[in-house]
Amino acid sequence: MAGLFGASEAERLRRLSFNFYMAPPDCSIERFCAMAAARGVGGVGLTARAVEALAPDGLALLLRAHGLRCTSLNSTGYVLHADPAAAAAQARLDDLLFAAAKSLDAPINVILGGTLHGAYAETPALPLRTARKRAAEGLARLASRAREAGLRLALEPMHPTALGTKGCINQISHARALAAQHEGIGLTLDFHHSWWDEDIQSLVFQAPPDILVVQICGQSVPPDGSAARRAELSEGPADLLLFLRDLDASGYDGAIEFEVFWDQMGQPELPWLLDRAVRDFLNLTQGL
Repeated sequence: MAGLFGASEAERLRRLSFNFYMAPPDCSIERFCAMAAARGVGGVGLTARAVEALAPDGLALLLRAHGLRCTSLNSTGYVLHADPAAAAAQARLDDLLFAAAKSLDAPINVILGGTLHGAYAETPALPLRTARKRAAEGLARLASRAREAGLRLALEPMHPTALGTKGCINQISHARALAAQHEGIGLTLDFHHSWWDEDIQSLVFQAPPDILVVQICGQSVPPDGSAARRAELSEGPADLLLFLRDLDASGYDGAIEFEVFWDQMGQPELPWLLDRAVRDFLNLTQGL
């Protein structure tokens, strides 16, 4: 498929990355990388399933064989777990992600966790201000570990509807203030989580070097007023197109990672999903 594009399209596609969350459970990371490379994209975002499947050297060899780079490793953090088993599982994943980051020279995405992660047995959910205080303390511990290893962390602000289940750091301004306290920490700017935030445009133009990871998707905006859902790049209001134009105008030259979740997308055939993403991305970036 990659050979079907002209030079301009091929160059734009090298900016595009596919996150492994797109793949169904029976798709191996080896098959996913082969499918991504066949479509001419330049990178992949790796998830827990990928770093659990292959050792860091194996992942590095796989990506190199397909001419791909790792654009993000997802995700360390979740520092608010009161459940010992959940905390232990996250600690094991953190070890895998940090080891992979060393081999792949890739930023590690950081999601600090939400108020509901503090609920366990008879313990209620954390008050929001307590969760945010503990999240900041947890980020400091992760920052120290990353600094000693010479690695980069990318803190991701979450949409406010996810403050209980995903992350209690929701505003771009809050994430920037926390990241600024530590050397080697930038931001993951996920359009799905931050498209509503008034500060998204000012971040793009004021501090593009602080943006280590850009993740995009379309927005399905329900008419009942509930939260927008991830969708194909061609779906939703024109805000994504404006965001991509702002990135281009600001001089941001990093990867642009398409992140959707296979099950949430209706469990489509993976080749169709990848082909659709390529087509929509080229349409959106035409003229940039």
